[in-house]
Amino acid sequence: MESFEELISKAEAGDVQSCFELGQRCALGEGVDASESAAFGWYIRAAKMGHPGAQFVVGHCYAYGLTVPVDAMEGCMWMFRASMGGNAEAYRWLSDYYQSHETPKDSVLYDYFKQRSGPEDPDATFMLAKLKELAVGTEFDPAGACADYNEAAKSGHYAARLMAATCVLNGMGTARDRSRGAGLLQELADDGYAPAAISLGRCYEYGYGVDRDRSKAFAIYRELAEFGNDAGMYSLGRCYMDGVGVDKDGPMAYAWYSAAAGRGSIAAIYGLARCHIGGVGTEKNRDLGLKLLEEAASFGQTDAMVMLGQLNARGKQVKKNTQASASWFKKAADLGDGYAQLITGDNYSNGTGLKKDSKLAMRYYLMSAAHGNDVACFNVGNAYALGRGVPRSDEQAFIWLNRAAEDNYMKAQYSVAEAYAKGRGVQKSIAKSFSIHKQLAENGFAKSQYHVAYGYMEGEGTEKDPAVAYQWFVKGAEGDDPVCLYYAGYCCQNGLGTEKDMDKAIDWYTRAAQFGHIMSREIVQKLTGQKVEIKEKESPFQAYLRSAEKGDPDAMFIVGRCYQDGVGTEKDPAKAAEWIQKAADKGNAAAKRIISQSSKQ
Repeated sequence: MESFEELISKAEAGDVQSCFELGQRCALGEGVDASESAAFGWYIRAAKMGHPGAQFVVGHCYAYGLTVPVDAMEGCMWMFRASMGGNAEAYRWLSDYYQSHETPKDSVLYDYFKQRSGPEDPDATFMLAKLKELAVGTEFDPAGACADYNEAAKSGHYAARLMAATCVLNGMGTARDRSRGAGLLQELADDGYAPAAISLGRCYEYGYGVDRDRSKAFAIYRELAEFGNDAGMYSLGRCYMDGVGVDKDGPMAYAWYSAAAGRGSIAAIYGLARCHIGGVGTEKNRDLGLKLLEEAASFGQTDAMVMLGQLNARGKQVKKNTQASASWFKKAADLGDGYAQLITGDNYSNGTGLKKDSKLAMRYYLMSAAHGNDVACFNVGNAYALGRGVPRSDEQAFIWLNRAAEDNYMKAQYSVAEAYAKGRGVQKSIAKSFSIHKQLAENGFAKSQYHVAYGYMEGEGTEKDPAVAYQWFVKGAEGDDPVCLYYAGYCCQNGLGTEKDMDKAIDWYTRAAQFGHIMSREIVQKLTGQKVEIKEKESPFQAYLRSAEKGDPDAMFIVGRCYQDGVGTEKDPAKAAEWIQKAADKGNAAAKRIISQSSKQ
């Protein structure tokens, strides 16, 4: 154990944990005479540098007049700081306190931290940034939040440094640079800051700023767990549960969750809830699982809130309750969960469990997008393109669509390709448009297969090559794309890229006509004198399955859900898991979320 003098030396050099430990020793009289005032002095130094445990102690002192005069407002504000830093005791204390006391207005929170923000209290600057990020007491201000995080980081505030790195990683309030963001996380992790190592592990899980390497993520979590870090233990349990970088192992997942819970991890209580609800590594016990889930949520654990939102929406483990579902998602969203913000945006947009409000929908989409959620980025891009809830802006539309495209979201990539083709929000480049379409086409995206074929046919964005154009029209036609079917017939009729063959041409035209292509129907009638009946419309499930088989990740996810819930087809858990995994591998955010939580079993 370090001597009192050694701790003072480290504390004076800016080590926050040493400040906290000095407070503990002064309070308990370990190695020095007990002194509540001296202890409080060290605690508040640690608290102003962002130590959640110290903030809880300081809040407790103000709330009950220990060493300092009673100041309920000051006590609550320090508890608020601690709860936002992840201190579960502070979150529960605040929840209990405000059941019998008036909750301060958001504007009061904002003004409080604005007045205290500065070099003397870096954590107040950090909190001000958090309020700007969450739109509490002010408008959503990602640029302002990023600036404040960087300001607090200058004083050595580790959580602020982490958030400043995250801003770069996700492009919140600054230019997005995945590689640089991951590099900043690596620097923080090398400094021994465990939360940064956890974030870095997530980067390796999903390939954000680094090559995707789940084994590397597993190794990071395992190293933290072996050092006794509860967040590392929880993450290791999650890896064993979901097969991240290691084979699935239910008993190992349960064991690591239990170890983390024993160290006070609220996330681990959520993990244990999942185990009991799903019967993973332990006997299935729905009631115990739900109890643990609600306990974790009561401590502010956002994944537990999200899962409760999902369960209430589906009505399988609990009675279906749309309002309760929306409420849980909103609670998690207001605490900064990017996925919950996306769903809350959807709920406001559709009026699902919440009063329909397009402006609030857009605000939550923007917050989710600022956290890097690719579906939210796509939604925001479309909103700017259409002027829906925000002033129309091709430039902003391109920025947000491009962010989603960079994360391999196919719909966004298609929109970006079209933006380059038409010069919307970006300098026109037919060659760039063709390049993106070709990549999408090779991944089975039917709409882009037509654009690639057309590019080769007309020499737009690439060298003219009718033979290659015909091959691409055929690929699209094989996927039943009506326009590609028409052009395949056109090529056969006119000998473009292939030999003239009227029989083949009529076959292609007929198939196009059966899918509702009007010009093809007229051509077939003119050439053969026969009318073509339009095919009976396929079921939604069949349509999604066809798209999924052609490589569309969104369709893959929907097919997985259909097999999971028995919608439009028989339930098949194995096929559900297979399609959801395929969707996740292709970059579908919802599928990745399901796999990371395994909450929809």
